[in-house]
Amino acid sequence: MTSPADLSHAVLLRVAEFIRTLPADQLADLAGGRIRLQLTEEPATGTAAPARTARTRTTATRTTATPTPPPVSAEQVRADLVSIGDRVAATRYLDDLRLKVTELRVLARELGITVSSRATKPAVVQEIVQWTVGRRLASEAIARTTPTES
Repeated sequence: MTSPADLSHAVLLRVAEFIRTLPADQLADLAGGRIRLQLTEEPATGTAAPARTARTRTTATRTTATPTPPPVSAEQVRADLVSIGDRVAATRYLDDLRLKVTELRVLARELGITVSSRATKPAVVQEIVQWTVGRRLASEAIARTTPTES
């Protein structure tokens, strides 16, 4: 019979082998607590019922929390950004809302703006500013007529 210490050692070696095969993003999520390891029992082949001594397989599963909606409505943010005249002020406005990155992603989605699920907080803010203020400013600049030479 194998001692519990030997069994523990063998299990830890198998877990270490599995973790070594994870991609960098999953490893970072595991270290950050955003995903967890789960043991699942595999049924023994050729038997009617799974045996208690069946092998276990370690898998990484993502835990997804429901994104929290931002405390301010998308309509209010859109109205405020329309009244802002430059990108720097718009960025400052969004920073002053002190939204978490998940709240910013929800806000962007509600504004009809697509952002990457891996986008950082500054990247999400930049996308929101670009698609609300930046495009309007660019459109206005193009629409301005230039004086012609006489």
